[in-house]
Amino acid sequence: MPSIEIRTEIPGPRSRAWIERKEQVIANAKALWVPVFVERAEGALITDVDGNTFVDFAGGIGCLAVGHSNAAVTHAVQEQVARFLHTDFTVMPYDSYVELAERLCARLPISGPTKAAFFNSGAEAVENAVKIAKAATGRPAVIAYEGAFHGRTHMAMSLTSKQHPYKAGFGPFAPEVYRVAFPYEYRWPGEDATAGALDDLRRAFTTRIAPEDVAAIIIEPIQGEGGFVPAPAAYLRGLREICDEHGIVLIADEVQTGFGRTGTLFAI
Repeated sequence: MPSIEIRTEIPGPRSRAWIERKEQVIANAKALWVPVFVERAEGALITDVDGNTFVDFAGGIGCLAVGHSNAAVTHAVQEQVARFLHTDFTVMPYDSYVELAERLCARLPISGPTKAAFFNSGAEAVENAVKIAKAATGRPAVIAYEGAFHGRTHMAMSLTSKQHPYKAGFGPFAPEVYRVAFPYEYRWPGEDATAGALDDLRRAFTTRIAPEDVAAIIIEPIQGEGGFVPAPAAYLRGLREICDEHGIVLIADEVQTGFGRTGTLFAI
């Protein structure tokens, strides 16, 4: 595939024709950030239906860590489709689900026994993590952070901090969600963001929600939508201690930071 090559105006005539068809049948919730339609892609390059080739900096919003049309991935997908496409694991289980869980659990940076479950999206993973925490603790509340982004389904949107474009007009939101300050070192008003944010969390147990009612605290090790803000390691250690002290489940939302995106398999 050639490198960057622009053959037509952007969008080209074929992309414009597809956009017109899209406007007739696709709900407005699916707005277009890039007004071109893809024809094929390889590696980091993507070619539209008019023959223009671009560098793809989005990667399916982070999904394509190994690039487009990776030979190993393509082979694995084709091999699986040739065996069977779908059964729903709870209806008819299959070996690759178990094998993947084994490989994932072996690599998790968590001490003690671990288990896995697989979902269709980051938002689904967050929703189910919260459900598991509530079921395990019998508690109703969840604490999230200022600047957080956890998804756009109802519970995940409730945990998300950013109002526009994600939350405006979609309330009321899920109850028993409480928000505390994120340890943003660059913009923290004092000298010690870790100590200040941990104090804010402890104060929340007095002024906002009792710790015995908190099922989970959910945090991104590095905030994405919040501005690519890393949580200090000292804060995460302090948070772990507070969760252990009060029997609170700690949820690390690594939808954006996991699987090598920060240089290690998991940011935590």
